[in-house]
Amino acid sequence: MSVVYFGTKTEYVKITLPGSYCEQGWAQAEVEIAVHCFNASIRPLLDVEDMVPFTTQLRTLYETLKGEATLSPRDEQFTLKFVGTAGGHIEVRGVAWSEATFGNKLLFDLGLDQTFLPAPLRVLEALLPSEKHDV
Repeated sequence: MSVVYFGTKTEYVKITLPGSYCEQGWAQAEVEIAVHCFNASIRPLLDVEDMVPFTTQLRTLYETLKGEATLSPRDEQFTLKFVGTAGGHIEVRGVAWSEATFGNKLLFDLGLDQTFLPAPLRVLEALLPSEKHDV
């Protein structure tokens, strides 16, 4: 089981992935979201192929503090967008649906900085095909 955690102890997005994906590349994730006055928990399906571009984009954002990194699974039950802003700050915008794009919808924002990215990057890069990564 792998846990990808973005945020502080009180405001965060926590993605728990199972130890393996099915043959088609899908996995049932558990996502916890805690933002000011709101808590949510959903179980979206994530494809390993969705994680590859997100991880690559997040690595670039971490190294350059410019650009965006987007996690946008096919069913869009859960999406995250990281945007580099001035001074090393990173704005995280997310959407979570109670079911895949229907039911209740939570729109949320988190403010982070570059120091919050190394730990989740290590976890995400460990999920990718063997390549050398430095954080």
